[in-house]
Amino acid sequence: MEAAPITHDKDLFQSLFTEARRIGPTVRMGSMFGCPAVYQGRKLAACVYGSSVGLKVPAEIASGSLRAGRAAAFRPYGKPAMREWIQIDGGAGAIASSLDLLAAAIDFAKANNG
Repeated sequence: MEAAPITHDKDLFQSLFTEARRIGPTVRMGSMFGCPAVYQGRKLAACVYGSSVGLKVPAEIASGSLRAGRAAAFRPYGKPAMREWIQIDGGAGAIASSLDLLAAAIDFAKANNG
């Protein structure tokens, strides 16, 4: 039996994108493996997976956020945890309390655009 497809929270993505736009006015919408995503240039910064927000940040920030309990390991579609990815749960309120992490994700994407 096949698993039901995951529904990604469109309202959560809109909140994420609104905050991302305040931080980095040149971010754009896109998708990653079917998830609504935020890009800075050609690089992915954040996405919404189900009802969670995934952020790609420098490895040091990811590990520090995990140790501090501010984030969980991001494991979309049951994949193993990824070194530079973290997951924020708690909806739009969690985004508001994690703006520093969202800014770090946008800066990281900008720095890696080549």
